[in-house]
Amino acid sequence: MRLLFLLLLTPLALAEEPPKDPLTELYSKLGAVSPKVVKAGFTILHVEFDRLAPGGEYSFKRELSAKNKYKLVGVGAKGITDLTLRLIDAKGKVEGSDPRPDSVAIVNLVPKAGGMFTIKVGASKITSDHPYFFCLIASKPK
Repeated sequence: MRLLFLLLLTPLALAEEPPKDPLTELYSKLGAVSPKVVKAGFTILHVEFDRLAPGGEYSFKRELSAKNKYKLVGVGAKGITDLTLRLIDAKGKVEGSDPRPDSVAIVNLVPKAGGMFTIKVGASKITSDHPYFFCLIASKPK
């Protein structure tokens, strides 16, 4: 009886969880970050998912108001070790950026003036063939 019990438990003990693909891992990170942002009183306006080319930069535009506080959170999958995030106003001036060299970039700001802004996401260090990221934009009234 003990031998049967031991044989039944052996596959469970040796079984390993299969590795997650980069997008599944990234969706898990979004699932961990977004409730924290909402709990802090922000409304999530937009989530952008994409893939970075080595040395490249991804950009998209978003209308922002001077009446709100904004939180931009960029998170890179396992292959990105230094994600950069910059917010640029309509005149080309950088309004905010994250200087930390890690896979998470956070920018908190209140725009001096409302208008169309460009959000640029890049990575100075990519160690994978699948450098996916997401960028979350959230706001709350001042």
